[in-house]
Amino acid sequence: MSNARRILDVRELTVRRGDVLELDGISFALDAGESLTVRGETSSGKDALVRVLGNFLERGDSVTGTLKFGDGDARPASRRGKGSIRISYLCSPRFAPLSPFASTVSQLARIVACKQATAGSSGREELRIALERFSAAPSFASLNRKPSELKPVELAWSLLAAAMAQTPELLVADHAFAGLTPTEIETLGRALMDEQERQGFALIYAAQGLQTAAHLRGRTMVLRRGKVIEEGDFDKLAAGQCHAYTKILFKALPRFAATPQARGAQRGEPLLQVQGLDLSPRKRRNSRPRDGITFELRRGAALAFVGEEGSGRHAHVRALLGLDRFTNGRVVLDQVDMSLLSSEMTSRLRRRIAFIAGADEVLDPRMTLWDTVDEPLRAHLRLPADMIAGHREAALKRVGLASHDGRMNVAALSAFDKRRLQVARAIVSTPFLAVIDEPLRGLDAFAQTIMLELLVDLRKQEGPAFLVITADLRIAQALADDVMIFKDGKVIERAPVADILRAPKEAETKRLLGAAEPARPLPPACAEPGELILQLARAPTPFEPEILGIPPAEIAVAEAAG
Repeated sequence: MSNARRILDVRELTVRRGDVLELDGISFALDAGESLTVRGETSSGKDALVRVLGNFLERGDSVTGTLKFGDGDARPASRRGKGSIRISYLCSPRFAPLSPFASTVSQLARIVACKQATAGSSGREELRIALERFSAAPSFASLNRKPSELKPVELAWSLLAAAMAQTPELLVADHAFAGLTPTEIETLGRALMDEQERQGFALIYAAQGLQTAAHLRGRTMVLRRGKVIEEGDFDKLAAGQCHAYTKILFKALPRFAATPQARGAQRGEPLLQVQGLDLSPRKRRNSRPRDGITFELRRGAALAFVGEEGSGRHAHVRALLGLDRFTNGRVVLDQVDMSLLSSEMTSRLRRRIAFIAGADEVLDPRMTLWDTVDEPLRAHLRLPADMIAGHREAALKRVGLASHDGRMNVAALSAFDKRRLQVARAIVSTPFLAVIDEPLRGLDAFAQTIMLELLVDLRKQEGPAFLVITADLRIAQALADDVMIFKDGKVIERAPVADILRAPKEAETKRLLGAAEPARPLPPACAEPGELILQLARAPTPFEPEILGIPPAEIAVAEAAG
């Protein structure tokens, strides 16, 4: 791209927020049609870079350095103005970027019209045209609903269409695909790359994980503590031609084992027995029911329900646990027929079931950290206060939250801390079954690794059976023994996880497998971090990558790079 037009030139950009140095004199350039994926942890400085480029500076931000957009003059970053190029911003639907009180189409059309300085009707038409270019996107008419009524992937397509309708010269994507499934990320990433090739805009994509970079072309820049640790072509970095810290990031990613092997699961007496469960309503009174799903989950074993959103995973789990009624089939949980229980008895039976979800809204934000862990002990077991405190402290220590102030509200915790708090609450309840729903959603690579280790430790120490709900076969391999693939409310394939990965039979299974393992290969997984991860998670200080097995000397090399 030596003859391409220079779109962005950043020189010695430094950002401070109060006493915190977020960016420390970084410099880079970007040409038209070029992509740059900026990777870093929460405190790496990538969010500060997005604030500067998107002109979202907040009170307390102190900015120095210069920015040059297009053919304009280099300006102080603190007084960048509008610049001489069209810049569009694309964020994740999980950021809730739109008002919940107006229709999606009216808000996005207003944004497009404002950016293009045209009438609202023109913005609406441009949005419609952009949306129709994406075959997998929702229909334009469906956007008349409020944002809360759309699925996350539908909102992601809508936001992408609005950004493309603005015909940008520079697109700043802020974790745009975070929280979506691997197949959704793959499809959206391919659409974004096609639009970039068609329009020729420059792209900066800020991401927590390197997994998204595997779907995007161009360079990757790794930030740590405000400094550029690494910058180069993704394929070279993935091949191991990189600094120690970048290797750590690759090592922390969930990925498939090179040679999947069947694991010997702890298998006790049957815990959950399902016979002919069919959730589809009968069309006629005398009509014959369809063949429903039949399976058995033994104590200590782990089963994964794998499929896209709307495939029927959650509907079947709700029926299995007695949350929704069903007319066809039989469910026996802990030797009790669920259809014979009253609502009160069903509720009492569910006390021995733990729920760990990637949606942090399952926790009451007004409760304190201590009260959240105490609740199952106080409400279900009615233990004395001294025993409750002892169980609580042990659980918090196991997940690395013992050093936190137990009187702080859940709302003040980070996403990673909230996820660990859910595991602590599961530990104290000594469940016989743990329902785990997309446990890694929204976490960065290090946090994902630690979360997986905590869940494996929960199963090893407490011995509950696992029922895992996910769209990512990598998570299924890490946590489950057997897999059931769902599509359109039916189970289309069922096998041990090793067999699914080695020889998938159905097209849907192959599609899920291909999305989880990008065409651009990641480096082979290093040795399992195992107990080291748990030691780090339980440490009172913020975790560092040394725990992943990289020698201190190599870490020092990464720290010195810039």
